[in-house]
Amino acid sequence: MMKKSILAKVVSVAALFITCGAAFAAGKYDNWPEKDIHIVYYTRPGSGGDTFLRNMAVAVKNKLNGHNIVIENLIDPSGAVPWGRVQRAPQDGYTLACLSTTVVTADLIGHSPVKYPDFAYVCALGNDPQYVFTRKDMQFDTLPELIDYAKKNPGKLNWGTAAPTSASTICSAEIIRTTGIDVNRIVFDTGGDTLVNILGGFCDVGVGEYVDMRPQVEAGNLKLIALLARDRNSLNVPTTVENGFNIVFERLRGLAAPAGTDPELVARMAEVFKAALDDEKFKKYLADEAIEGKFVDGAAFLASYDGVAATIKDNEAALRGKKN
Repeated sequence: MMKKSILAKVVSVAALFITCGAAFAAGKYDNWPEKDIHIVYYTRPGSGGDTFLRNMAVAVKNKLNGHNIVIENLIDPSGAVPWGRVQRAPQDGYTLACLSTTVVTADLIGHSPVKYPDFAYVCALGNDPQYVFTRKDMQFDTLPELIDYAKKNPGKLNWGTAAPTSASTICSAEIIRTTGIDVNRIVFDTGGDTLVNILGGFCDVGVGEYVDMRPQVEAGNLKLIALLARDRNSLNVPTTVENGFNIVFERLRGLAAPAGTDPELVARMAEVFKAALDDEKFKKYLADEAIEGKFVDGAAFLASYDGVAATIKDNEAALRGKKN
């Protein structure tokens, strides 16, 4: 009888340890974060991506167990310095990168030592689309009208682009290549420079994101003539696809950890950051800037950048400065 009692106790204790161990394994990152999280970005404070990141940080504040998100702006147009730092960081979830499509272009066009697949992709939270825009006094109001004008006036239209690694340049090269138009490509350092030169009449057309041109659009100085997407968004701008051009560019903004980070920790981080999309102030920010708020898991996030890589390869000659 005593032997049976002892055996029962041993079995019970063993079962307790097994149960506790399983519970611990299932929720071993439930307490993340346990200290401040550092998110590294490659542009100056106040840029489109930086503003997105800071609004997101505020939106998830109540999910951080009393800790903070510290945003580090390591300014480097190629992204090699900030993103390289993240790739070399401990795989503990406390040093992350905020990524945009520049991580792909810098890799494939800029020969950056940072390779875009070499991260543990956490999630994306928004698509910051690209628009074809021009001055309000230009004679074309739609993309078909612009293309028709360019074909009837070869070499006359001045098309502004930024650095080869920018999303605006990729989109411009794709439009020019697929439509076969002959334009004068003028290369500026940044999208902001393109914008200023279009307003000043030194350039006719450009591609960019709404956050950069919003004040001038609202003031009536610029007009958006096409959204590079399948479906219209809140601005109700006609899309490339509805106008008969199969040109779509999705520019996801999201977060990534060093490669090799525990997938369970990656899942926990995605769970925390996804909560930003439930925050009313964050949703208003996204709506005001015409950014499509949506949760994209890590695998789909990486796959979208593979699509960007394919577009780059189709336009490699133009992106390297050779005439189409």
